[in-house]
Amino acid sequence: MLKRKQSSRVEAQPVTDFGPDESLSDNADILWINKPWVHSLLRICAIISVISVCMNTPMTFEHYPPLQYVTFTLDTLLMFLYTAEMIAKMHIRGIVKGDSSYVKDRWCVFDGFMVFCLWVSLVLQVFEIADIVDQMSPWGMLRIPRPLIMIRAFRIYFRFELPRTRITNILKRSGEQIWSVSIFLLFFLLLYGILGVQMFGTFTYHCVVNDTKPGNVTWNSLAIPDTHCSPELEEGYQCPPGFKCMDLEDLGLSRQELGYSGFNEIGTSIFTVYEAASQEGWVFLMYRAIDSFPRWRSYFYFITLIFFLAWLVKNVFIAVIIETFAEIRVQFQQMWGSRSSTTSTATTQMFHEDAAGGWQLVAVDVNKPQGRAPACLQKMMRSSVFHMFILSMVTVDVIVAASNYYKGENFRRQYDEFYLAEVAFTVLFDLEALLKIWCLGFTGYISSSLHKFELLLVIGTTLHVYPDLYHSQFTYFQVLRVVRLIKISPALEDFVYKIFGPGKKLGSLVVFTASLLIVMSAISLQMFCFVEELDRFTTFPRAFMSMFQILTQEGWVDVMDQTLNAVGHMWAPVVAIYFILYHLFATLPPSLIRDLCGTQDACPSCLPLQPPNPLPGSQTLARLTHQALTTPPGMRSSQLFSKISLLLGICVAWESILGSLSLSHNLQ
Repeated sequence: MLKRKQSSRVEAQPVTDFGPDESLSDNADILWINKPWVHSLLRICAIISVISVCMNTPMTFEHYPPLQYVTFTLDTLLMFLYTAEMIAKMHIRGIVKGDSSYVKDRWCVFDGFMVFCLWVSLVLQVFEIADIVDQMSPWGMLRIPRPLIMIRAFRIYFRFELPRTRITNILKRSGEQIWSVSIFLLFFLLLYGILGVQMFGTFTYHCVVNDTKPGNVTWNSLAIPDTHCSPELEEGYQCPPGFKCMDLEDLGLSRQELGYSGFNEIGTSIFTVYEAASQEGWVFLMYRAIDSFPRWRSYFYFITLIFFLAWLVKNVFIAVIIETFAEIRVQFQQMWGSRSSTTSTATTQMFHEDAAGGWQLVAVDVNKPQGRAPACLQKMMRSSVFHMFILSMVTVDVIVAASNYYKGENFRRQYDEFYLAEVAFTVLFDLEALLKIWCLGFTGYISSSLHKFELLLVIGTTLHVYPDLYHSQFTYFQVLRVVRLIKISPALEDFVYKIFGPGKKLGSLVVFTASLLIVMSAISLQMFCFVEELDRFTTFPRAFMSMFQILTQEGWVDVMDQTLNAVGHMWAPVVAIYFILYHLFATLPPSLIRDLCGTQDACPSCLPLQPPNPLPGSQTLARLTHQALTTPPGMRSSQLFSKISLLLGICVAWESILGSLSLSHNLQ
């Protein structure tokens, strides 16, 4: 008898892998390279390599000097390990000759380039330790490609197989669409860039005191607040008495001191247009234009820019990118077929052999009583009255918790009626969990994702009522009880499922975005850590927060402007292009991953790799196996949201532990 849980999936081995991590040859004389534990070790070492390069900054070594030798030791071990792997693959595949030679495999070339970057980083660190090379020198930029080794840690999970001709057709059609919409976006950027140069020009006129001399401009020379002005008497803002409107660039200030936003030439104009199209700080640019030029010109330019570029063209660009991935999803659906519905998520499916010798798929209820509780308690536990009573108590608990309010620091050590109510509700829900465990058995209870979430809440809220932990982060577990109210409305359950989708899709979205953020933070860290006047990228936590700020699109212009002013006029165009490209594509991955895995039919890593046309003799068994490997679309949102809530609960628990440790450390 074969038994299989409906909500789980068997990880089928693909015919081909997205990377050179499969067994290279059955007759290879170097057997260790084909071991599964070696592949896992190399993926772990890739993450360790990223951690090492994140610690490799002058400011980090200044605060924690032993880390310099820790990173050197780690890089040395990683260098020997990856070099041995590279030599073994070259020995098995061959370097140049053969269809599967090392240099003809793109992923092998990528791995070899990462080994080369690791060697360069290690040699550079030897020179830095020997004081031959200054740690604050630009030579540290040679470590910029090293964070890309993170790809090795996750490429094994992106498994798919499509015919080469179909992949070529997808890339050809998608490339044409992306190229067309990119030209469309560049056309509007260039159009508004040219209009900005022709309609405005520079924003360098400011109100200064009458006795300001060229080459002697200070903060005291400017008006308070600093105000742009127009040299024409009938246009823009006119300076008050005691001030005059002058060009600060003519008074001796450089472009680096004045800032790079403006319409001086086509390059800075396109830069300013994109900055305004991101809808971050565009009103301040419009105010500058209003103060320096006629009002109607500023209103017309910036209102149309926001309408066409920010709301229309940029969204069309994103929509085409998403549509490209949607087409890939359709190709996977056509290749593997759509997933069908079988039974509800609360069932286990088993293969039984019937009298005729065939296989029959039978659904078994996982809520079948397996505990030692009396029959009356088991019947009560499965009744709708008991279910609605528990949900009503959760509602009352939420209302009581929402009625609580802050009474000042003097009341933090006192326990009022809200604390007593919390203790009562905690005892009630603890008894509910014990009753379900008694009726279902611990194995039957823990097999449900919803019960796992309830058990997590029980443990967290029980710790929360402990007096020393009452006013701590464990309060989050009490707040998370409101998640259980989703079971009241089936429509709300379906709505939650449509928003979040399967737990694997949400997890892929979070992991992909977090990995992208970590890699880009490490790249930016090595790119700007040696800039003396810039403190945003001196350590990895600061670099992470700066890149996360750009990812959220909240104040990202401030990060870019501070970096441009610090790197100087020579490198400003390169830095501006870097931040603009990162900002442009940083908002795409969540949409792309969500659309690529928009349905369970689409996720390549979730597809069971069975042949699309099985042999005639295996039609029935193949169909039953395919049904067993699928998850039904209906009646599944509770399981989905319980997984999401379980993930949130684990995060809250970790934050609670850290907060408690930090609080105890501060008290000591």
